[in-house]
Amino acid sequence: MLTYNGSPTPSFDLSAAALADKSAAALADPAALRGPLSRSIRSHSSHERAALANALDDGLMPDEVARILAGRRVAEAFPIRWGESPEAYASRAVAEMFVAYLQ
Repeated sequence: MLTYNGSPTPSFDLSAAALADKSAAALADPAALRGPLSRSIRSHSSHERAALANALDDGLMPDEVARILAGRRVAEAFPIRWGESPEAYASRAVAEMFVAYLQ
């Protein structure tokens, strides 16, 4: 017979007050917003490096890229799709950067 851990599923407080508290904490410390997803975002540095290199090669200036990202990592601003190669991600992310730049 199989037994399962009976611990409850974690819930997240998405109320306006809780989100406002997180926003205030993020202004003081951006790492405060990082949750379990941040580790997976950090593990895609090859994807991010490829996207940044392509953005600069395709004509975006470093200050323009910084404004587009607005303090976020590339993978936070333009999420990596499951199974996407660094080259495919770089191409798609740069296309999305240009769209964001033109808006």
